[in-house]
Amino acid sequence: MNVKKYFQLVSLLLIVILLLGMAGCGDKKKYRIGFVGNLTGRLSDISVSGRNGVVMAVEEINKAGGIKGHMVELLIKDEKQDPDVAVQVDKELINKGVVAIIGHMNTAMSIAALPLVNKEKVLLISPTTSANSLSGIDDYFIRVQPPNKTATVLMAVNAFQKMGFKKMAVAYDLSNRAYSEEWYGNFKSEYEELGGQIVLSRPFTSSPDVSFMNLTGELINSKPDGILIVAGAIDTAMFCQQIRKTGSKIPVITGGWAMTDDILQYGGPAVEGVIFSNTFDRNDQNKDYLKFKKCFKERFGSDPSFSALHGYEAARVLFEALAKSDNPNPKKIKEIILRQEIFQGLQGDFRIDKYGDAQRKYFLFTIKDAQFKRID
Repeated sequence: MNVKKYFQLVSLLLIVILLLGMAGCGDKKKYRIGFVGNLTGRLSDISVSGRNGVVMAVEEINKAGGIKGHMVELLIKDEKQDPDVAVQVDKELINKGVVAIIGHMNTAMSIAALPLVNKEKVLLISPTTSANSLSGIDDYFIRVQPPNKTATVLMAVNAFQKMGFKKMAVAYDLSNRAYSEEWYGNFKSEYEELGGQIVLSRPFTSSPDVSFMNLTGELINSKPDGILIVAGAIDTAMFCQQIRKTGSKIPVITGGWAMTDDILQYGGPAVEGVIFSNTFDRNDQNKDYLKFKKCFKERFGSDPSFSALHGYEAARVLFEALAKSDNPNPKKIKEIILRQEIFQGLQGDFRIDKYGDAQRKYFLFTIKDAQFKRID
C-alpha cells in the first residue's frame, strides 16, 4: 500500500469514528418509568385519572427537553384489581429496567406489590394509597397522599359533634379491604370514643351482582341518624340512589375514594348533600393548580380529580430526584426525595417524612348543585 492510499484509509476511518461518536451523542438514553393501576372495570376511575395525571407530567417534561437531556418513556400496565396480576405486571416493568414505578392506586394492590419492590429494591411511588398500616416503615415505598387517620378523625368529629349523629349504620367494600376495613375501623374507634354508636355494619364486595336494594334496606331499618359508606364512586352512588328511592332523607357521609366524577354521573340528584373527606379542592385558586386544571381539561376533556393531581405530583417528585442524581439508582433516588422533605404541590407545599409518608391537610366537601364544594 502506497503512502497516499494509507493516509486516505486512515482519514476515512477517522471520519467513520467521528460520525459514530456524534450519532452516539445524539442517541440520549431514556429514563423508563412505569405506571400501574386498575384501568378496567367499575373501580377504574381513580386509576384512569391518576394515569392521565402522570401522562401529562411526562409529556410536559419531554416537551421541555427531558431530564438532563434524557427523554422519559412511560410504560403503563393494568393490574385489573387483582393482587396476583399486580405483582406480575410489576415484575414485567422491573425486567424492562424502569427506574421507578408510579402506583399502585389503592391500598390492597400496593400491599400486594410491596414484598416484590422491596426485594428488587425498586422505588414504588403511590399517588393515592393512604393506609395507616404502611406508615413509619423504612422501605422502597413513597406516597404523596397522607395516611387516612387524619381524615377519619375529621369525619367522626364532624358526624358526631356538628351533624349530631348519635347512631350510625355503615357499609364498606371488601374489594379494597386493606383500605376500607382500616378506614371504617379508625372512624368507629373515634366515633365511639366521642359517644356515638354503630348500630349496623355491612361489608360487601363490589360487583354488578351486589343487591344494593337489600343492603340499603338493612341500613335504613337499623334506624340510624346517618349512614357511612366506604366504597368507590359508582357503588356509593348506587347506595344513594336506593336510599333516596325509599323516600328517606337520611344523610350520607363517605371517604375520599368516592370523590370522583363517577359519583356525579351515576348518582345524579341522589348524591346531593353527600359529605366527603379529601386533600383536594377542585375550586382551589392556586395559580399552579389553575394552569394544571386548564391544560388537563384541554388534554383529556374533563376536570382533574384528586388522583389526577396526585398522579401528576408523584411524577414531578420523581423527576426532581432524577434531575439531582448522577445515577438513577433507586436507593439514591429515594435518599434524594427523603432529604428534600418539602415539595411544591399544585395546591400548596406538602411534606414527605423520613419514612416516605406524605403530610398534608384533609378537608370536608359536599355535593351541591352537582358540584363538589368545600365545607369551611
